[in-house]
Amino acid sequence: MTKKSLMKTALIPSIGLALLTISSASAMSFGHMNINANASPDEIATRQSAMFQDHANMLGLNVDDVKSAWASGKDLKTLAREKGISLDTVKQKMDATRLANQKAMLSALVTKGVITQAQADQRLAVMSTKTAKGGMGEGKHGGRGFGMMGW
Repeated sequence: MTKKSLMKTALIPSIGLALLTISSASAMSFGHMNINANASPDEIATRQSAMFQDHANMLGLNVDDVKSAWASGKDLKTLAREKGISLDTVKQKMDATRLANQKAMLSALVTKGVITQAQADQRLAVMSTKTAKGGMGEGKHGGRGFGMMGW
């Protein structure tokens, strides 16, 4: 797995989760997070295309539906509701995607000798527990932050 694909695999679900909490859109993404600040136009286009495709796959929609929602300033939560998609179903798909991505990332770290398999197993258990609790904890003002249940 290349470094770019590993980064994409790790970032896309995290971005998707954060985007569900955001109700306004910017020119770069569904949300206000500017992860493209130092990216080239080609990298921005590649990331945005991948994000559109990942969201379409997650919601079971075509990419054009996702692009249209993004262009009109809708967040994924609103799009899912409009299309009659259960938010519980979306959460389940996001959890499954996150778990698969975490396993792939940890496997790459083990393969490259960065961590041991025992460390990977321990980290996966920690992340699974945090996911089951609804995210990564409270934000700095006592709110839920960008966790699964915070959206």
